[in-house]
Amino acid sequence: MKKLIVVALVLAFGAGCAMKEEAYVLDREFGKAQMESWDKMIAYPHAPYAEAQPEGLEGIHAEPAMGVYHKSFAKEPTRREVFQLGIIGK
Repeated sequence: MKKLIVVALVLAFGAGCAMKEEAYVLDREFGKAQMESWDKMIAYPHAPYAEAQPEGLEGIHAEPAMGVYHKSFAKEPTRREVFQLGIIGK
């Protein structure tokens, strides 16, 4: 009986170590893809360390684009009837 208990303890200890190592690998890689995609969203990641500012549109060239943007909000959005799953929305 003692041998059975010792064997069970050794197997449990071995399984626990194997699980711990596997969990470490999962935790080490957890969130890596999310952080990489977050870093790629930054347009100029080295801007604080650059000597010159990144160039973009000058004000005179940006005015037509801003005009189109503001005109898109000038009129009231239209209300439409929606037919979805047999229910007519109001």
